[in-house]
Amino acid sequence: MFEAGADTPRKYLERCLEVISNREAEVKAFVCHDFESAQKAADASSERYRSGRVLSALDGMPFGAKDIFKSAEFPTEVGSEFFRGHRDWQDSAHIYALKRSGAILVGKTTLPELGSGYPPLTRNPYDLSRSPGGSSSGSAALVGAGMLPVATGSQGRGSIIRPASFCGNWALKPTFGALHSGGLIWRSPSYSVMGIHSASLDDCWAVARCIADTVGGDPGHPGLYGADQLGPGSKPSRIALLETAGWKGADETYKVKILKFGEKLSANGVELISRNDSRDIEKLEKALSLFPNYRPVIAAWEVKYPALMARDVGSSFITNELLARFGEGEKITLEDYRTALISLEDLKAKFQATAKSVDGYLTLSAPSLPPLGMGTGDSIFGDPASALGAPAWNLPLLEDRGLPMGLQLLGQQHSDFKLGQYAKWMQTISD
Repeated sequence: MFEAGADTPRKYLERCLEVISNREAEVKAFVCHDFESAQKAADASSERYRSGRVLSALDGMPFGAKDIFKSAEFPTEVGSEFFRGHRDWQDSAHIYALKRSGAILVGKTTLPELGSGYPPLTRNPYDLSRSPGGSSSGSAALVGAGMLPVATGSQGRGSIIRPASFCGNWALKPTFGALHSGGLIWRSPSYSVMGIHSASLDDCWAVARCIADTVGGDPGHPGLYGADQLGPGSKPSRIALLETAGWKGADETYKVKILKFGEKLSANGVELISRNDSRDIEKLEKALSLFPNYRPVIAAWEVKYPALMARDVGSSFITNELLARFGEGEKITLEDYRTALISLEDLKAKFQATAKSVDGYLTLSAPSLPPLGMGTGDSIFGDPASALGAPAWNLPLLEDRGLPMGLQLLGQQHSDFKLGQYAKWMQTISD
């Protein structure tokens, strides 16, 4: 519509700002924003469309960025008094890539304290008495509320997939290293990634593709694979239904719903297998069930710095809950970490052993409805993709009691594009 002159980036932005005006006071998704600068950028984009100098397919697209990413335009405070007023002169890699392509950064979005502590005041746009999830709380909520079409987030455990499920968004947690995470602070270096929330599956992929084409993946990684557009979608031949360690504690209603969706896949010609049908899948399930035993060791070890540094120089700015967790993490030894890595390598080997037998893996994105109050919910269904460095999409194809319910589609490393095509086909059979 921009190209045809039927709409302009400025008019589109104004419609977004109207939704923000109507909903932000109750949803509380933003940490900070600059509408005036966004309007000027939208005017410049509108002029580029009029003069035939469009920068990219994303020219004029407004977006938000989780306040765990550095930005030249806004402070980066990571939800913590410890970082209050902190500013950087440079943009994070993905913000730079999107702005260079003509996209418009409207503001920064909320997250819990240092990404995992005290939750923000952000509410679920579908039910204000409930949480939007975390830690990409504001990004998920503002997209779910229709304030902006796209917002970026990050995931160490389930911080993209779970809030996307709670807020009804399409979301991509990419293959580890496939999208440049430069500028992401307070992270676990071996598995944290930047990712994308979107109201549209195609937009989600277009944003990922733009980032990869402009700044690539993390150094030493080959970046994101796949065409510019997902196309019409593609039907998988065989999908494995994974229980993971989260199945035992998941809502019984959710279990029934995913099994019924599996029946729909089968009725449309997709072979669905589970641990009962494959020895390799059963071995994988057993290995996944053990991951919660050593996940805390890996997580705590990898954030010893900067966690202990922050505690030592600014404990008065950090809540007692996080300080206690930092103290527990301080007890972990290098030998503990090495032992955990051996267990993780075994899990990865068992995952790889299933690669040739299935096209993808389907599981839940969250174990239940978003919790009442401020708690961000259980990350347990986000752990497998994070631990394995695997891509995962949240598919907002189901609902429960009037609230969104996400399905999670995982795959082997670098299958991000193919999974997106499968997701697009699944969208066509979900009604």
